[in-house]
Amino acid sequence: MLLVLLLVILASGCSTAPTQRQPAPDPVQQQALALDIAGDHAGAARLYLQAAAAATGAQQQSLQLLAVDSLIQANELDRARQLLDEMPQPLANTELQQGFSINSAELALAAQHPVEALQLLQQVPQDGPYQADLYRLRAIAYQQEFRYFLSARERVQLAPLLIDPDAQLENQFAIWETLNRLTDTELQQLRTAPAPDPLSGWMELVELSRLYLQQPDALADVIPHWQQRYPGHPASSAFIPKLLENISLAGQPPAHIALLLPLGGKLADAAAAIRDGVLAAYYDTPASGVQPQLQIYDSGDSSEMALAAYQQAVLDGAQFVIGPLRKEAVQALATQPLLTVPLLALNRLEEPALSSPLLYQFGLAPEDEAREAARLAWYEGYSRAIALLPDSEWGERVYRAFAHEWQQLGGEMLDTLRYDNSQTDHGKLISASLNLDNSKARQQQLTRQLGVPLEYEPRRRKDVDFFFMIAAPNQARLIRPQLNFYRASNLPVFSTSRVYSGQPNTAQDADMNGIVFCDMPWTLDKDASWQHLQQTISDFWPDDASRYARLYALGIDAYRLAPYLGTNSAGMFGAYRGVTGNLSLAGGGVVSRTLRCAEFRQGVPVLLEQDESQQASGTGADGY
Repeated sequence: MLLVLLLVILASGCSTAPTQRQPAPDPVQQQALALDIAGDHAGAARLYLQAAAAATGAQQQSLQLLAVDSLIQANELDRARQLLDEMPQPLANTELQQGFSINSAELALAAQHPVEALQLLQQVPQDGPYQADLYRLRAIAYQQEFRYFLSARERVQLAPLLIDPDAQLENQFAIWETLNRLTDTELQQLRTAPAPDPLSGWMELVELSRLYLQQPDALADVIPHWQQRYPGHPASSAFIPKLLENISLAGQPPAHIALLLPLGGKLADAAAAIRDGVLAAYYDTPASGVQPQLQIYDSGDSSEMALAAYQQAVLDGAQFVIGPLRKEAVQALATQPLLTVPLLALNRLEEPALSSPLLYQFGLAPEDEAREAARLAWYEGYSRAIALLPDSEWGERVYRAFAHEWQQLGGEMLDTLRYDNSQTDHGKLISASLNLDNSKARQQQLTRQLGVPLEYEPRRRKDVDFFFMIAAPNQARLIRPQLNFYRASNLPVFSTSRVYSGQPNTAQDADMNGIVFCDMPWTLDKDASWQHLQQTISDFWPDDASRYARLYALGIDAYRLAPYLGTNSAGMFGAYRGVTGNLSLAGGGVVSRTLRCAEFRQGVPVLLEQDESQQASGTGADGY
């Protein structure tokens, strides 16, 4: 955008015929451009504004937009917004107005408002001077909306417009990481354009890398066949050699892994399940693979004990550390000035940006599932919600995550109902929220006024699209029938994994038909690649296999991530398909999970496979 705006400046500064001599470039503008190129964006903005103060009309507005762009690059977002707000509307010409929309969309994305950004970008023509910015910003917006297929498609369209080799490679890795957020089913169903279509080429390359993720030599052997199908594909030059290098590195686990868990106290049972999941993955190493040394340490019930356990593990030669589990212990380790060995914590901090660059954070936060439910409902086309949640600190935490995501997307919260977990009858709460009480009161009023009995059928409010319910199975089995009784049987109900015990129970869960929730593949997807692990866990720990199913899965993935995070191959991390979800590395070292979504039908969760592929293509579904 910067160069385009400079062209606008030059054009607006020319009032004479093209055959006449043009004025020399303004030295202040030249200096500002030099600072921008050197990375001093704040200094450039200051000079652009200085030049703007001496200009008028279109040239002044061009310089102001350049200043806004530089302030965005300098992360001075409040000042950038202020400058945009101060600019007169409409601007002097169409191109300036488009530049204004581009900058406004950039700020909207910085604030995590993708819907607003996409609306602003509708004002920018696809074949205009801001074409590259349009593709880039739409890609970011779709990424924020978790519409990964559309995001990758925008980046594929952006690729031919990039000149700088570093920018090209960065965009290629972005395509790669975005497509790796899709499930195998989505990749297969969405790859509809025949070779040599570039996007199909990328999708097929992702599929191949997953197939041969632990066989880098085999992947190198099949790449030439892929290149024959996609001659001249942009990935062939710089990206594929880097891909093969990263996969080769990713296949080399650390020689010594330490596991830090509280072996006693209130978290002991949860820690034991995680430990056993790690051990199941450890002994599942292929015979041809390298099995590292694994050592377990007690992280205790205090931050001091966790710190001591980490330090001892490092002294013992650990090259990668898994744990601790307690959030307070993770916080204590995150604030250490020097973590000398990569650490995969089994919990997440509220402020990951404050953590060490060697700290990775991996957990099963229920807030993630609440956000996923919000996205799922939004892409199904709903906009108005009522929340049902237990009157507890945990319920409030999960609800806040849902409500924030929902409102960011543009949804409206009509009501929030807090129920008492010790009660079984929530009829009064539900009835009042659906305005059935008002309907009944109106019937009684009319009966009194007319003096005759009236036939009466209560009517609920019509502005509700769905319920978001936070509930354990025992409460969900009570609440869903009560919603049906109070005239809400046709309203969808979205929830989190807490609603599902983890094991099918047709008899008990029949009353939950229609409830949609998102959970890890381990509990929903009977994939043959991990069935033997589930059987192993059931055989060795039959009493806990169901109760702690998700914690076993956490241990399995934590161990399997070590080869990726314990090397310099984090760029390959997005390719990992785990039992807790499709895993990728987000900001602050946070391991992000893409979940699977299912609906209770005849008392059994059924995967929303079709919905997944619709969402990925942008036709609206489950928010993956």
